[in-house]
Amino acid sequence: MDKTTIFISSVAQDSLTAIRNDVFKELKNMGHEPIRFEDSMRYIHQDAIRTCLEYVSKSDIFLLFIADKAGTLLEDEGKTITHLEFLRAYKENKHIIVYVHDTVLDTYFQTIRPQIKKSLKLYFSKHGKEPDSMFDFISENIKENSHIAEKYVWYFLYDAEQKGIYFEKCSLGVEVLSNIKSYLSALFKESLQYFNIRSEIQKSLEHVDLYGDFYELSLEFISLIRNGQITNWRRLLALLRSKMVGCNIYTTNTKYQQEAIGALMDCKAVTLYEKRGNMMVCKEYDGLTTPENFSLSDTSSYVVQTYNDHEHNEKLYYSLEKRTCYFLFKVKSYVFCFHLPLLGEWDYHKLKTYQHHIFNAILESKGYSYCYFIKMLLGGLSSEQL
Repeated sequence: MDKTTIFISSVAQDSLTAIRNDVFKELKNMGHEPIRFEDSMRYIHQDAIRTCLEYVSKSDIFLLFIADKAGTLLEDEGKTITHLEFLRAYKENKHIIVYVHDTVLDTYFQTIRPQIKKSLKLYFSKHGKEPDSMFDFISENIKENSHIAEKYVWYFLYDAEQKGIYFEKCSLGVEVLSNIKSYLSALFKESLQYFNIRSEIQKSLEHVDLYGDFYELSLEFISLIRNGQITNWRRLLALLRSKMVGCNIYTTNTKYQQEAIGALMDCKAVTLYEKRGNMMVCKEYDGLTTPENFSLSDTSSYVVQTYNDHEHNEKLYYSLEKRTCYFLFKVKSYVFCFHLPLLGEWDYHKLKTYQHHIFNAILESKGYSYCYFIKMLLGGLSSEQL
């Protein structure tokens, strides 16, 4: 029988040993497969940390206990090992259950969190962006005595809270098994609703590959060309827009972690502009937008700025008011503009801080590979005029 695997994570500290042991034994008795570093893991790699992270990936549920200790900090990662395990579970959409020692949790919400919010507001007003290292920032700005918890713990809790994680309170030495049993029972009840649509889900998965078939889509692009001319611009734009799907925005990519801080949603519109005389005229569009034309003397226009770039570089602009990023590129006398809504909490400072991360996420997406194909295709059509 395929058992539910539950990864038990915490700092290796004496005050958590009893809880880890009790939870491990009880989960075994319930017929689950608990995993913990000290006795459940076989080394997949010589690298113990990579082994831990792969076991997190293999698990179904990530169960985390936080007390007052931070654990081992990896300088190259800027994170502790326990934090890296949490980030792997979060990235891979594991079901995460977090228990925090009551004194630590109360201090965080009553004292630490307000200090962090106040200090961040001042930092934004002075620097116009988020701190490069949130751990260093929190360490420098909180005033709570270290006898409650090590400073990294406050950073860990803040990071988890920003990712929408709910915390359960627990007291060291007090029974938490009944609460965990209730959690697992609720999860089982929730999963029952999916059994009735299991066959539909399976059918959908079988058709996933059809939507990423570059070969077939390339043939359709080519079919829209006749005598060196595009015969149906609307169809071409619709195909491109359908492939420019949403993607996560990651802040770091180190040896052990990739951390998402937001996302782009599916492209809501794409517009195509053509130079005619001293104007950039909207030749065609697809999606929800109201296109307009721009004079080449209008240097505030994203389209004009992109056209005037003789290096033909891709461009990224954004409108905080519309919560939208605009991705543009030039091909001969044409400029393509994709409208990509932002998902999550964004403000001017966050956009400014992570604009390069957003740009790179687009360039690394599958959707951009189709854009690049079109750039090469249109660039090679001898009948198109510069």
